[in-house]
Amino acid sequence: MKNLELLRADFPILQQKIDDHQLIYFDSAATAQVPMQVMQAMSDYYMHYKSNVDRGLYAFAEKTTLHYEQARTKIAQFIGAQASEIIFTSGATDGINMVARAWAAHHLQPGDEIIISQVEHHSNFLPWQQLAEEKSLILTIIPVDAQGVCDLSIYYAALSQRTKLVAMVHTSNILGTTNDIASIVAAAHQVGAKVLVDAAQSIAHQKIDVVDLGCDFLVFSGHKLYGPTGVGCLFMKKALQPDCYPYKFGGSMVYSAGYDESYWKNAPYCFEAGTPPIAQAIGLGAAIDYLSENIDFNRVAQHEQELVAIMVVGLQNLGFHIVSSMTSGHLVTFYDSQIHAHDIAMFLDSYGIAVRAGNHCVQPYHEKLGLEATVRVSFAFYNSVAEVERFLQVLALL
Repeated sequence: MKNLELLRADFPILQQKIDDHQLIYFDSAATAQVPMQVMQAMSDYYMHYKSNVDRGLYAFAEKTTLHYEQARTKIAQFIGAQASEIIFTSGATDGINMVARAWAAHHLQPGDEIIISQVEHHSNFLPWQQLAEEKSLILTIIPVDAQGVCDLSIYYAALSQRTKLVAMVHTSNILGTTNDIASIVAAAHQVGAKVLVDAAQSIAHQKIDVVDLGCDFLVFSGHKLYGPTGVGCLFMKKALQPDCYPYKFGGSMVYSAGYDESYWKNAPYCFEAGTPPIAQAIGLGAAIDYLSENIDFNRVAQHEQELVAIMVVGLQNLGFHIVSSMTSGHLVTFYDSQIHAHDIAMFLDSYGIAVRAGNHCVQPYHEKLGLEATVRVSFAFYNSVAEVERFLQVLALL
């Protein structure tokens, strides 16, 4: 892994000033910044070979298809999958909804059970809540334990023959804690249930291998992985693909279309109707290249945990209450008993410091804690100890 300052130089946005204050970007859990190499890859597509995939026979149209499929292969290798198991989506949310409609809606019957945790992002809660209401399913919500992870004792006790799907967050976007997905998957498979993993928060902070996890589906968003917005991936295990059915129909996904009958292409293409996010996919492939060439995830985790430790101690010394893990992860969530989270965020913004304030799309868990909103500080490898120290200095002025 290169020197931090050298890597920071690859991110132009981090060099700017906000009202004469050097920008401190502490909101990478919402969306990470993009290195110049990703922008250049997308610009090259738009400037030199913009065309559609799998359609034109002219030279640079074939180049577009080649680069698009190369991006799919890079992503597959990045998470230990086969290229045919990677479906391009608009993001993790789209991927979860695709599983809900392409698989769950066809295989779950009234009385069947879906299990989630109580700290799921709305994207991994609302699709299952709505499907449960639509099909008279049971939605079981597992609490987190004192360490902030899925309480495995309660989870194991909840599993039964009626459990058909477990949809679980890998790393929480409010607590920063990481679930033991391999154990969750193994237990679910023992009762015949499938497992979907929401890796939106974990994908940029640790090495993920879908074979080691054993999951059936996994989703993530490109914009949290130092790539562009508008693109994400759904890993769909090859063995399950015959049991999944397209729910979006249009160009490119059809092998043969007739007035009386039509035939779909094999996965992943039958799930990618219409013009896909071509430039975004190429950009995501470039982001994978950038990470593969520059990042050691073990060192990144150590660096981010150091930032978390310094931040937690500093906030406690200032009298703030910590909601997230105090020892691990890549983010710190906190609140003040007297000052609203939005006011804290606006104050920090006046000094060029960008943080998140609100319920972070985990509203039910906030309500359980009796909190309307919290402040979330989230780190990436391009953040520094000096930025944390500056943050604490500014917050002390509040």
